[in-house]
Amino acid sequence: MSLFPFALTYTGWAALCLSMSRHARELLQREPTPLQRQLLRAAGWIALTVSLLMAAAQAGWPIGTVEWFGMLTASAVSFVLLLTYSPRVAAGLGLGLPICALVSHFLVSA
Repeated sequence: MSLFPFALTYTGWAALCLSMSRHARELLQREPTPLQRQLLRAAGWIALTVSLLMAAAQAGWPIGTVEWFGMLTASAVSFVLLLTYSPRVAAGLGLGLPICALVSHFLVSA
């Protein structure tokens, strides 16, 4: 299992969360415009879809799908817990985790 699909699932949950008015007001102190809301929703679903495709490419469809559901669960639980106790950190990790995962992938493969 790679860190990058997990990071993408976390980012997908963060984008879907920020597309909701309540959470956006809490984290950004403003209401997202309808266009921003649609873009965040699209980005969230794209991130979740890409993470599924990556998990399936790495382990095959049967095992990759099971791993992906595990990643979905783990990232959702970690995101919700962080959102409850430290919302700014939860939102920041949505951007930071994929970057860290890419850097670590290139460092390990080099």
